[in-house]
Amino acid sequence: MLGTDIELMDGEEMILASNPHWFYFWKQVAAAAVILGLLLILWAIDEGTLGDVIGWVTLIAFIVLLVDTIFEFVQWKTNRFAITNERVAYQSGILRRRGVSIPLNRINNVNFEQSFIARLLNNGIVTIESAGETGDSVFENIPDPERVRGLIFAQVEADEQADSDRDAAALAKAMQQHMPATGPGGGTEKSPQERLAALDELKTQGLVNDDEYAAKRQQILDEI
Repeated sequence: MLGTDIELMDGEEMILASNPHWFYFWKQVAAAAVILGLLLILWAIDEGTLGDVIGWVTLIAFIVLLVDTIFEFVQWKTNRFAITNERVAYQSGILRRRGVSIPLNRINNVNFEQSFIARLLNNGIVTIESAGETGDSVFENIPDPERVRGLIFAQVEADEQADSDRDAAALAKAMQQHMPATGPGGGTEKSPQERLAALDELKTQGLVNDDEYAAKRQQILDEI
């Protein structure tokens, strides 16, 4: 449907969704100013051939501007920029749709650019540097680009923390499976030597990194 938000995947949360800044219509505003100028000229000059010509030109220009403004408004409504807890997304187009989706874990850097006028209007360009073949993604007419940059960085950091938590949970589960240590009355507890051997096996399989291996090994040694 026209102007709908970007569809979310299961478990995905919308952080920010917006259409382009209203500066998107600067050409239509400039054209309207020209038409207004023609109307003033038509009002000021005497009636005659010149007045008729200016009148027809003004009428045609108004019709063209009206059609163009309607078309651009529909385009504006279908252009959507969004930040979620999993990605940065952009979609545009009416009949032919175009979309870009950048996972947070592939974003390397985010920059924004504002000219003097853009700063006054709180409008700008956001550039996202990401890993992959697409390279940089440039998004124009973004409202409040500095805030958008901060939101993206915040979500990237939150995504990294979530990945770290998932890795820690997976590590704890793997270690529990390979090194079960039952309490009193719950069976035979593995000796420290067996637990160290199991830890070595986890490291060999790539289930733990060097820091995790060192920390867990020291924990087992402290229990001896």
